[in-house]
Amino acid sequence: MPQTHLMAAPTSLRIPIKFDPAFDPRRTEFLSRMVEKWSHFEGVLGMSDRRMAPLLRPGSIVLVDASVHKIDDGDWTTEHDRPMYFVELRDGYRCGWFHQEGSRLVMQPHPLSHCSPETWGVPEEAEIVGRVTGVVTRLNGPESVPHRVSAEVRANSSRKVP
Repeated sequence: MPQTHLMAAPTSLRIPIKFDPAFDPRRTEFLSRMVEKWSHFEGVLGMSDRRMAPLLRPGSIVLVDASVHKIDDGDWTTEHDRPMYFVELRDGYRCGWFHQEGSRLVMQPHPLSHCSPETWGVPEEAEIVGRVTGVVTRLNGPESVPHRVSAEVRANSSRKVP
């Protein structure tokens, strides 16, 4: 999946939103008996989408609150506090930080992604699907795993292997 997109209902993942008052997170429990309200993860970042890396890694699955259709770019102090949105475009989707300048919607990629900002006209080119409220991400992807050297190669080398 190279592109960011909405997940189809059969592949969505249920997550607990509200727990039973008797739920004690210190104890091991059967989760489906302790949850009062469930929701679904609805979007997935494509494996080629690095716009929000390292905060959102490619392949991350996001929970989207589809009741929020307005950008709130107000009260945040860190990158972890800044709201993220899932946006539908004519040619696909984007997930990340957005702000609106008049009738233009601007996506600001994470500075460490080395991606450029993008802009679209609202509503003719872009529509806000919702606000991102949760994420499931891989901690160590194949690209972050160090190259392993076999014991045989190490034994035949005069160099130290880190």
